Amino acid sequence: MAGRGIFSKLGEDWFDKYWMSYKKIIVQDGKGGTKKIATLREFVEYKHGDGSLIVQKRNGEE
Repeated sequence: MAGRGIFSKLGEDWFDKYWMSYKKIIVQDGKGGTKKIATLREFVEYKHGDGSLIVQKRNGEE
């Protein structure tokens, strides 16, 4: 590992919280339904974190 992973700027605390909560948090989807938070960006935004700290993959995806 080179320390350049998707969580490298967020840190271990965000890593732990994300994986402990993965697909467990349910939010309104804006269409009258609900959805589970699954992406790191959704999780960071839900927790009012700084999304700019998410390191992009080489292919531009998160």
